[in-house]
Amino acid sequence: MDIKKSAKYFVVAGLIGALLFTPATKAIAAVSGESDPTPEQARQAAVERQLEAFVAEATSNTNKTVAGTKSQVNGLYTAKGVQGVAMAPSTDSGSDKNSYVKVTDTDKKKSSAAVAVANTVAASISPNAVVGPCINVEYGKMENGKFTESTSGSKGELSIGVPAGFRSEGAKYAVVAVYGGGAFDCYENTSTDPNKVTVNVGEAKSANVMYALVKY
Repeated sequence: MDIKKSAKYFVVAGLIGALLFTPATKAIAAVSGESDPTPEQARQAAVERQLEAFVAEATSNTNKTVAGTKSQVNGLYTAKGVQGVAMAPSTDSGSDKNSYVKVTDTDKKKSSAAVAVANTVAASISPNAVVGPCINVEYGKMENGKFTESTSGSKGELSIGVPAGFRSEGAKYAVVAVYGGGAFDCYENTSTDPNKVTVNVGEAKSANVMYALVKY
């Protein structure tokens, strides 16, 4: 598996642009093994270091562990708005060693239509329901260093760490899944741990899913 290739899906133009304007003297000084690198070599080295740092963080256990439970699915876990994300595919989900996910933060600015659906679903649960942190999950497989979207392996147990600012004593929680096209599912929390929400999700209706924490 070529982790760096998969990580390129997350390298945004802003990052590259920022690196292009890094002062040449600083970039050159940071390049090892080159006594007199060209500015282009310095920029490439800076991009490579940023990419390596990103991959190290996205594949660390911190982001893919919830209340001591580590995710069973490989992937890039970059969501910071929640206290970790962990997945445990069911035995009949079609998951295999090549299953791979990309987990990122999102909100009403990035996913306005999906969050609007989540708000509507939340209001049907309770008039006092509140939509909290949201994550995007892109399901797929990684084979020969190439990522392809697939909902295989999406069925199973999903745990999301509840950030301290969204916890309330005595509150109930649910997760609203919003798929491409606006379809949705609502799942009840099965966890008794106030630090996490665990739901049994069905097979995703699209490879890209927004999961929203709901408190009521």
